[in-house]
Amino acid sequence: MAEHAALITVLILNRPTCLPCIVRKTDMSLPGVRAYLEVIAKSVTVHQASRESCRVCGAVGPVVSIGRD
Repeated sequence: MAEHAALITVLILNRPTCLPCIVRKTDMSLPGVRAYLEVIAKSVTVHQASRESCRVCGAVGPVVSIGRD
């Protein structure tokens, strides 16, 4: 299911996004999204911030992103 990993990567690339928004945008379960984040983290650095604004919904809380250096 490489397409799921690619979709999640595009959603969080340089754009801090909360897990609920990723779940809604991908139509996957939360455990499924977390599993794919682990797969993605094997190839690129996945940043996790505990208190930042989600760029999709605006909620402040934990978000994930992939930053470009």
